[in-house]
Amino acid sequence: MWPEVRKVKDENRYELVLMGEDVNKKIENAEGLDPDLYELTQLNFLRVSKSPLISISENISLLANLTNLVLDGNKLESLSGAVGKLDKLKVLDLSRNFLVTLPEEIGQLTRLTNLNVSVNKLTSLPCLNNCINLALLDARENCLTEFPDVGHDSLALLADIKFARNNISEIPVSVQVLPSLKHLDLEDNSIKVVPGELFDCIKLKELSLKGNPLTDRRFRKLVESDRCLPKQVMDYVKQHCPKVQEGKGGGKGKKGKGGKGKNKDQDQMDELCNELRVVSLTEETPPIRVDPVVKDVRPYMVCCILQKLDLSGENFKKFISLQTKLHEGICEKRLAATIATHDLAKIKGPLKYTARDPKEIVIHPLTRGKEISAKALHAALQHEADAQRKQMKKNMPTGLHKYLHIVESWNVWPCIEDSAGTVVSLPPITNSDNTKITEETTDVFIEVTSGKTLGKAKEVLDALLQVIMQSNLCPERNEGDKTVMTVQQVRVEDEDGKLKVLYPSRTDLQYENMKVRVVMPEK
Repeated sequence: MWPEVRKVKDENRYELVLMGEDVNKKIENAEGLDPDLYELTQLNFLRVSKSPLISISENISLLANLTNLVLDGNKLESLSGAVGKLDKLKVLDLSRNFLVTLPEEIGQLTRLTNLNVSVNKLTSLPCLNNCINLALLDARENCLTEFPDVGHDSLALLADIKFARNNISEIPVSVQVLPSLKHLDLEDNSIKVVPGELFDCIKLKELSLKGNPLTDRRFRKLVESDRCLPKQVMDYVKQHCPKVQEGKGGGKGKKGKGGKGKNKDQDQMDELCNELRVVSLTEETPPIRVDPVVKDVRPYMVCCILQKLDLSGENFKKFISLQTKLHEGICEKRLAATIATHDLAKIKGPLKYTARDPKEIVIHPLTRGKEISAKALHAALQHEADAQRKQMKKNMPTGLHKYLHIVESWNVWPCIEDSAGTVVSLPPITNSDNTKITEETTDVFIEVTSGKTLGKAKEVLDALLQVIMQSNLCPERNEGDKTVMTVQQVRVEDEDGKLKVLYPSRTDLQYENMKVRVVMPEK
């Protein structure tokens, strides 16, 4: 047994780093790693760097507790599919090797957050649709000729894509469905045209295109300039880059000066677009009145009602999963905003958004059997988190437990009460079991609260509506057999009953990839 492995075993350590000349000699002599290494089943972190290592044994699957596997700067020519069995893996770094392909099993790592395969010889990437927690994908300096297939709503947390220094020729329109995408690095590729749909990536702030043969000379000059700012690039995309779908539908009629050509093009676009129907406010719609006391904790709120959803079967899990992904991504782990959903049929309006001493707030929390004070709930969750840390030997809590720290500095905690004074929501921790949605729910009351800005709350609700539209949860169809999503406006008022926010209003409806139609409520 190598002394480095012996030390980790004897001291029951959770990390092992193998680097240096002595280690390299052992790897050459053994033609691989010490077989005893794979008995260290307690390992969370394993790094083997700058070594002559050519391959990894299938026994890597025995290290079932690995969360970080770093194999950078070696001479790996292939990787065993056994890596795909490391279902706790969050970080996989295979950078600076000689890999030509990756095993498809990597796509089964559902907890993976960071995948770095830069500086290899890869011509393609495996399907990553099931890597639902993926936030960073780095495949710079490879041999990719096509943009990897990552344009799926299941990758709702993917924020950073780095494909610089490949030979990619096109940017797929499907990238627009990634609600958390902030940085897209495509420097030094073979891209000639940028689709206007990129501007529909609601969080995309930095698009790196230097070193591409863009056919638009003004655009190429802009991105090559050392003084070019990220905002200038995105503004140019918005103003000058046509959408691919529009190009397909327009033909010569789009360039014509006559009104007929324009109407024909619009008709073709209408056939391509999904439809968002906004139902005007009614007297029956439960308003929310905001108490001034929330101003020091979480003052901003927007609400709406989603009608005619299909939450049966797997759709229910999909809906909950979408909400969870947005909490991790655009909501910044609920620090920036929190989404709560309720079965509209169980809501007793009007509602009141207020804040109270946590000892005085009584709620029947989701999945828990009885009512409890907010303070006692926090203590119970904290106890569970401590037990979880000891059992799993990890510092990071999971589930609701990771949001407990948000409220700890507040003297009063925000909550939403119905007309009977029953607490139906306790943001940012949980909402009430009394109003929970089920597979039978069709109309969902949604509230988003934020401690940042009203704009942030709207941004989150915008993102939620978009991902729901793209997830086939709306069974209704229009004449062109495209999805129809029906949203009813909800009024948020101040303590005197004056309007604070009406969502969605016309100024909120900036969905360029779908038709928006305001309709009167059905009688």
